[in-house]
Amino acid sequence: MVGGFIYDIIIILGTWGQLMLILDNDIPVRMPVKWYYDNISNEIIIEYEKEFSNLELILSKLLKSPRYLKRRLDLMNSRLWLLMDGNNNLKDIIKIMELDFKEQILPSKQRIQASILIFMDLRLSTVVKNAESISWNVEQYKD
Repeated sequence: MVGGFIYDIIIILGTWGQLMLILDNDIPVRMPVKWYYDNISNEIIIEYEKEFSNLELILSKLLKSPRYLKRRLDLMNSRLWLLMDGNNNLKDIIKIMELDFKEQILPSKQRIQASILIFMDLRLSTVVKNAESISWNVEQYKD
């Protein structure tokens, strides 16, 4: 405890080796990707373009593999995805997720931060300091 405030900082090394700090007041926000809400399963489906190395790109063209990947999120990550709308900071998201999933999500902070890091590594989300800096659409894809 410093000056009456608890500074709760998570330090994570991403897959690209950069040092990442996620503070309680940081706002995780999804990037502008195509996503759908499945009303039957209550899960999110994200569709995004695959990133290939040069060799993978050549093989992909030869084999005519799909260029887009559909990723179905489980219930917890679907809820997290919906909360990453630019209106909730990390602390708020943790509180809401703990209320929704109780002991199922414990240790909540570590699990939520790990999920956010995976979304960031996949370039599906980012973290901003204030909501005013969000200049892209975070809403569900509409045909």
